[in-house]
Amino acid sequence: MRTPLRLSALPARVTGGTGHSLGLTIVADEVIRSSFFNVHYFESHAGCDPAWSTARWKLTNLLSAMSTEQASTRLPVIDVEAFLSGEKGALETTAKELQGALEDVGFLSIVGHGIEWRIVTDMYDWAARYHNLSDVTKLNHEMTSTLMGYVGLGGAKRGDRPHALNAAFFMGRPGSKRNQFPDEEALPGFRDAAETYYRVMEQLCLNLLPLYATAADMPANYFDKFFDPALATLRMSHYPPVVAEPDQWGIDPHSDAGFMTLLPTNEVSGLAIKADDGWFSVEQETQSFVVNAGDTLRAWSNNRFRSTQHRALNVSAGNRFAIPFFFDPRPDTTIDPLSGCISDIRPLAVKPYRYGEYLQNFMREGYIPAAN
Repeated sequence: MRTPLRLSALPARVTGGTGHSLGLTIVADEVIRSSFFNVHYFESHAGCDPAWSTARWKLTNLLSAMSTEQASTRLPVIDVEAFLSGEKGALETTAKELQGALEDVGFLSIVGHGIEWRIVTDMYDWAARYHNLSDVTKLNHEMTSTLMGYVGLGGAKRGDRPHALNAAFFMGRPGSKRNQFPDEEALPGFRDAAETYYRVMEQLCLNLLPLYATAADMPANYFDKFFDPALATLRMSHYPPVVAEPDQWGIDPHSDAGFMTLLPTNEVSGLAIKADDGWFSVEQETQSFVVNAGDTLRAWSNNRFRSTQHRALNVSAGNRFAIPFFFDPRPDTTIDPLSGCISDIRPLAVKPYRYGEYLQNFMREGYIPAAN
């Protein structure tokens, strides 16, 4: 019998409400073979707060997986309300929790973010209305060399894998000439709604930057100059209810290219993350954002923070929509490992690179834009 893998209650400030398990499965022996079973790691962290939460996250997943074929996980949950409200000492306390989650998992959920959830649900509604437009209308703004616009079902492909089972619309900073929108007559109000949501998400990410800098043992304002302005992208994805071929996904296993990604929870989940040799479907916290580190944050941290592989597949009988927000530094930023992440026990391991060039290559390898 397949039963979901669930965590028991986590320590204070790393807590979560009920969630639901949905999606991809692994067999128990894959988990048992994985390095999740690291008793020394667990014992060495058990007395530490907040690293205790991620140590417990690992061990509890393993023990539960021993008796079930299906495994799901509740991510470390971080409440950022005290930090965002300027409470004394909250920066250091919350950054320590973030540090533990980034080092051990690479994924987390944030609550207490202050975003009125109606803004999120409205954006999901707009995404559904957009993807309900005719193919002819959407192909009028098909992705080109600007890497913005519409990518049809099967337009994303990595390596020799089958084409991914999702369609997507990409937009960048409001006012950017790279953006391509449907005509206002085709979907009145869509552009204004998307640009408003973009600005709300960008401001949230900017507000979180001091946490990331402090978690990397750098001054709280260290990242500010690299995100002025940020290079951010809003993606609206549609995963229709289709039957996948072997080794075919809604979106293929990958790690993100950038700094951080925020994905608001939705009624239909489907996200799974890779933990060593096993894949775990992600349980959702109510009105939260799933946040993950990308390859750029991993490189900036000298491989201290994880950029975890993840994938998605719609296993429901209906449509699945996702509106991830990718928050990245300016394209002229040189990603040079941070001094706070280099030490005798963690020597320099990453060569500097220019972010804009890296992102262009990442996008062109994964998508098939029109030839112009």
